[in-house]
Amino acid sequence: MIATQTVVVIFALLALGCGASLATVLFRQERQTGIYDGIANFRRHIDALSPEARRNVISRHAHTRGGDRGEPRQ
Repeated sequence: MIATQTVVVIFALLALGCGASLATVLFRQERQTGIYDGIANFRRHIDALSPEARRNVISRHAHTRGGDRGEPRQ
C-alpha cells in the first residue's frame, strides 16, 4: 500500500514537471521575435514619419543601394 502511494506521488510530480516545462516552452516560443518582425517594425516606423523626415532616410537608402548597382534606385 505504501509503495502504491509512493508511485502515485512520483507520477503526479512528473506530470506537474512536464506540464510546467511545456508551459514554459510555449510561453517562450510565443514571445520570440524573428528578423521579419524587426523589418516590419522599421517599415511601420518609417511610414509613420512625415514625408520631410522620410526624405533623408530614403535618400540614404538610395545612396547605399546605388553603390551596389551603379545608380540609385527610385
